[in-house]
Amino acid sequence: MSKSAKNEILYPDNKNGIYLYEYPMINGIKQYVQIRGADRKNPLVLFLHGGPGGSLAGYCHIQQAGLEDRFTVVNWDQRNTCKTYFANKDKANEIAATGTMDDFVQDIDEIVAYLHTVYDFEKLILMGFSWGTAIGSEYAARHPENLLCYISVGQLTNYRDNVLFNCKKMLGLVEKGSKDELKIKKMIETFPLEPVWNNELFKCMKYYRPLSVKYIAKHIRRMTWSDILGSPFMSFKEKLNGLIMNHSLHTKACETMISYDFRNNMKYDVPVFFVFGEEETICNPELVEECFDDISAPEKKLEIIPKAAHMCFFDQPDTFLSLMVSFVNSIA
Repeated sequence: MSKSAKNEILYPDNKNGIYLYEYPMINGIKQYVQIRGADRKNPLVLFLHGGPGGSLAGYCHIQQAGLEDRFTVVNWDQRNTCKTYFANKDKANEIAATGTMDDFVQDIDEIVAYLHTVYDFEKLILMGFSWGTAIGSEYAARHPENLLCYISVGQLTNYRDNVLFNCKKMLGLVEKGSKDELKIKKMIETFPLEPVWNNELFKCMKYYRPLSVKYIAKHIRRMTWSDILGSPFMSFKEKLNGLIMNHSLHTKACETMISYDFRNNMKYDVPVFFVFGEEETICNPELVEECFDDISAPEKKLEIIPKAAHMCFFDQPDTFLSLMVSFVNSIA
């Protein structure tokens, strides 16, 4: 990619827009924060990526382009993730031992405070995706004073419950007596009872991910290698870091994720909006529907987008944006 083409993506010609790429000190370490939007008057959205370690900041021009026209979108590389990892590489092992729920809630709180120094807003929209819905949901419950609303994309209910729910769903779709059926049954039998991130769990997930895409996510949209390797936001090392997931960098965060249960804290003092893809492979709308009546909030809504999988905002971007704009306008 030429330098001029790269600059056109990094700094679009929008005189009222904002395009910042900074490393503020957050909770004692430098953490990468990316702020992009076509108009500074638009509502501010803090996006919490999945994983742990699944930054989407490097692909925002592909996966979040429509959002940037209607909102100012903040992408943050969480601790030991992509650019934040490389900014603190000498402390990586020390940071890997952090990542409790309290650590992430404090991170978000300090990012909100930092954003007040660079953007004019009273309250922001918090949007969690996948693993990001665990820390997002908890932050929304603890700190409603900073939020206009909480938008959950693929709400994680409980890691074990979510995986086993989809395994049982796949058993109804797979050919009887096939190798895939045997793999699925073995996952159900061997999936760890305790929330421990270990080799037994790795082995189950190694089989789970491709099978869930094969049998459930019929309309999943994939980025091309050209999209991934051609990203103007990341160095080659940062791209490799995103492609080769190193769970040892997120030891405590992974423990936090697999021990989390959304149903333990469902009281909100802000409006909440849950969005899922119909072909969700990780986090199931059915489990949230089961407890939806018990969710306490000034306003709550759940939508399921047809022909979309886990990344429903990427699979069906126009539908997702329309639903998001409609919800935000309804509470304004």
